[in-house]
Amino acid sequence: MGLLHQHRDVSARAARQALGLTDGNLASHAARLEAAGWLRSRKALSPAGFELRYSLTPAGAQAFLDHVAHLRRLLEQWDGKPDG
Repeated sequence: MGLLHQHRDVSARAARQALGLTDGNLASHAARLEAAGWLRSRKALSPAGFELRYSLTPAGAQAFLDHVAHLRRLLEQWDGKPDG
């Protein structure tokens, strides 16, 4: 989601390389994000032929921003001391 939020539209190949995932792992994650309505996949024509591309939906962008805001609130409350 962070990669898509930064770039909005990426090829499956670029996403796989950037995230260090296998084709199967990326496809699994993408399918779940697409089922949630956060990602859109499509085949697009490139100079090398057709490629699979992923883009962030408006709902996905909002979900990502909400998640980041929640993480920021957690960090603001954290005292920096290890639990225990």
